[in-house]
Amino acid sequence: MKVCVVGGRVAGSLTALNLGERDAEVVVFEEHRDSGFPVSCAGLISEDCYERLRNFGVNAKQNEIKGAFFFSPSGKYVEAIGKSRGVVVERKLMDSQLLRRASKVAEVRMSSKVVGVERGEVTFIVNGREKKESFDVLVGADGVNSVVAKSFGFKRPKIFLAVQILSEFEAIDEKFVELYFGRRYSEGFFAYAVPIEEDLAKIGVVSKTNPMVYLQRLINEHPSVSERIGKGFLELNVGAIPIGLVDFVRENVALIGDSAGMVKPYTGGGIYYTLIGAEVLGKTFPNLKAFEKAYKKRMWKEYYFGEKIRKLYETLKDEDYEELVKIASDLSFEDLHMDKPSSILKFLIKNPKILKVVRFFFP
Repeated sequence: MKVCVVGGRVAGSLTALNLGERDAEVVVFEEHRDSGFPVSCAGLISEDCYERLRNFGVNAKQNEIKGAFFFSPSGKYVEAIGKSRGVVVERKLMDSQLLRRASKVAEVRMSSKVVGVERGEVTFIVNGREKKESFDVLVGADGVNSVVAKSFGFKRPKIFLAVQILSEFEAIDEKFVELYFGRRYSEGFFAYAVPIEEDLAKIGVVSKTNPMVYLQRLINEHPSVSERIGKGFLELNVGAIPIGLVDFVRENVALIGDSAGMVKPYTGGGIYYTLIGAEVLGKTFPNLKAFEKAYKKRMWKEYYFGEKIRKLYETLKDEDYEELVKIASDLSFEDLHMDKPSSILKFLIKNPKILKVVRFFFP
């Protein structure tokens, strides 16, 4: 059975690797000359996720993360160390390592841009020439602007915008990420700093609109960040983050990764949820309906609670964040797992003071 996978980044490579184990004939189309470009994420994943990726040859660790500092708008913060540790990965390196491993079980075609799909064929451009390739099964691993999704009329997730810089930064602790909340620094989400080493960090904003405006405000006006950031930046990346899992199977076509909204709604990170998706696809292939059913059954609770948390970013006022940081200074976060937002339920039951502030958490 021939499978065409559109997209050669994490989602496409993991799809090829899992389907290759099922003896499918897999062809991967990647429009860029190199996998991992452009960079569109902070590269923060859980230690559990990283260890699973190591099984596919990934060795791209930049930093180990012990926990997070949650900042209120006024610059006060609380330290949180949960059940899981984190790993910062170099995305360009990780993506290329995964694609290299995928090339052992699949035919990988670089600089091949898919521009259309119809009647069991993909149309792609390579070296300025239009070509076609037939398929039995098509997998759209081609991100938020998925050609596959648009060609078959799939519902699209909500889109948040992101901008990130690489900058000199004096981290409070290089083993902790920093999360900045408040309506001056994002519309409906948050800003962040992910340390790579002692004096270097990825600093960014995820927002419904105008992320660059919020980033400039974070850099110039935040009572803590503005005092610790360097005067220039070494790299600038922009991107889009899909929020909300959509129906992702139609007959012999499936979506995976960002194209399907396989992203943690409350952080925007998609690597772990995509890894699970590729594993489920491999186990259920070639039954795509079984793939969709099994993935939703396994992950529905995480998407449900993840979306509840995300909606708090839109609901909470700056004074609510100030109150949360004040309350949380005496709490333990050991029940929380960064890949499992459902773990917040146990945390809230143990800490009813928090629940009084996040009063919109439950309907």
